[in-house]
Amino acid sequence: MKFQLPDTRRMEVALKNDTPGVAQLFVRRGFDSEQEGNFIEAIDDYDTALRISPGNAEILYRRGIAFSKIGELDRAIANFDEALSVNPAFVEALYARGNAWENKRRFDRAIEDYDAVLRLNPSDEQAINGREAMLRKEIAVSA
Repeated sequence: MKFQLPDTRRMEVALKNDTPGVAQLFVRRGFDSEQEGNFIEAIDDYDTALRISPGNAEILYRRGIAFSKIGELDRAIANFDEALSVNPAFVEALYARGNAWENKRRFDRAIEDYDAVLRLNPSDEQAINGREAMLRKEIAVSA
C-alpha cells in the first residue's frame, strides 16, 4: 500500500514549523511511487523534499534514479553530479551515474565512475566487473 501523507492542514503546519522529517515523508512517498512505476509522481515528491531539504545527497540520488527510469539521462546525470558534490564517496550515485553514461554510450565516462568506486574500495566486484564490461564495449565500438 502506498504511503499516505498527513492531511493538508497538518502538512501546512508542519512545513511552516519546519518539522524535522517532513522531507522524509515526501521521500518515502516518492520511493513508493517509484516502486509502482510512477516516476513522474516520484520526481514531484523528490522536488518537494528538496525544497524542504536542499542539497540532500540521498534525495538527489533518488530523483536521479527516477529521471533515469524515464530516459531523462542528462537530468539524471545532473542529479548524480549534485549528489556527488555533496558526498563524493556516495558509491550508489557513482554506480547510477556510470549506468547513465553507459546508456548514453559514453563508456569512457562510465569507466571513470567505476574507477572512482575502485579508489574507494579496490576490491569492489561490481565495479571491477562493470569496468571490464565498459572496456569491452569501448573496444567494440572503436573496432
